[in-house]
Amino acid sequence: MALVISIIYYTHKQASYEAGDKMLTNISSHVQEEITRQLKKGTPLEKVNMSVDSLTINEYAVMIKGKKDELIQTTSHLFLKNHPFSKEKVFLDGSEFQTVTDKNGIRIRIKINPIYLDQSKIGYIETLYSLDSIDRSLKRFKWTVIGLSGIGIIIASIAAWFLAKKTLWRVDLIGKTAKAITASQDFEQRVLYTGPPDELGQLTGTFNQMLDSLEKAYKNQKRFLSDASHELRAPLTTIRGNLDILHKMKNIPESEREEILEDIRNEAIRMSKLVSDLLSLARADAGQIYQKNIINLSTITTEVLVEMELWEKAVLIESKIKDQVMVWGDQDLIKQLLIIFLDNSIQYTNPKGRIYVMVTEEKKQAVIQIKDTGIGIPMEKIPYIFDRFYRTESARKQSPDGTGLGLSIAKWIIDEHQGRIVVNSKLEEGTEFIIYLPLVY
Repeated sequence: MALVISIIYYTHKQASYEAGDKMLTNISSHVQEEITRQLKKGTPLEKVNMSVDSLTINEYAVMIKGKKDELIQTTSHLFLKNHPFSKEKVFLDGSEFQTVTDKNGIRIRIKINPIYLDQSKIGYIETLYSLDSIDRSLKRFKWTVIGLSGIGIIIASIAAWFLAKKTLWRVDLIGKTAKAITASQDFEQRVLYTGPPDELGQLTGTFNQMLDSLEKAYKNQKRFLSDASHELRAPLTTIRGNLDILHKMKNIPESEREEILEDIRNEAIRMSKLVSDLLSLARADAGQIYQKNIINLSTITTEVLVEMELWEKAVLIESKIKDQVMVWGDQDLIKQLLIIFLDNSIQYTNPKGRIYVMVTEEKKQAVIQIKDTGIGIPMEKIPYIFDRFYRTESARKQSPDGTGLGLSIAKWIIDEHQGRIVVNSKLEEGTEFIIYLPLVY
């Protein structure tokens, strides 16, 4: 802004002085032409006539001087009276402009033109112009510009303060909301915003989305801790109760002792599996990075099925596996994924039931299909089966020892490999899991 004002002022100033110089040049040229014409007719310099009566105003004056700077004629004695020059006033011998100051401190602009007769210099024409009116006008203009600029700056500052105040209250609201959440640990609070969808509106929306994520994570953590505590408490209570029996009853029959020890062993195995699953989910929550390579899904699936043959089970597993289905991933995680789904199918399929495993390729994706003839899942419960510790009533009855963490771990492994899963199920008919993983080309 200051630069623009300076440019305007100096442009106006330059234009004003140039207009004065142009006027001096025109008057000087006109007078010189008249004098030259009269001199050629034989009129002496002392007798020439300057027809510039219109210039007998206070601002202008034209003087004819001799070679020794003596005054011969002038159009305005009043000008010389109003603007007395000091003795130090010196004029250059040429046609350049000069600026001098009279005894009253008023600046005078002078243009000097030499007078020639037969190539001999016989005198000078001095055209004078008082810069007093221009200087006073420019001074008024300068202070007017400064005043208006000051008023403009004040108005702009007030407007900026008002806009900043109007804008920053929303930022202050976000800050207060964050402090309130920190103090209360209440992630249900949100920043209320009804303004335009500008940058601050987007910031508020992003902040509320962050609060949504924090609320979900906080609730999941609370539920996870509650469920984990409950699941761990059950086997620990059983183990402690059985140990108390063994401690108090010294002469317990051997058969009962064996039964109690087997119960303790089973609960310890269950607790060990639960802790292992919790550690897997903790690593997932921590964002642990796994080293991925090109792996043969067909080979891994075959290896898992071979291991399954050694398990004690009352169901039949059938498979159809395409050779050389290559994916990008972690071999141990993919193996764990297959074991989780197959173990689930075995647990929730009644004796003499069947499990079908198929590995194929489809539209640049590896497809793993695991289908059983088990108890099935109610349609309305399918969206929740991947939640931690979630188990349907029928699942709890069919397999009381389950933890409800396996499918959560499986879903995390699928997401880690940029895959997806589709679940189809009908009660008393069975469940089908279809897993899609990107192929390697």
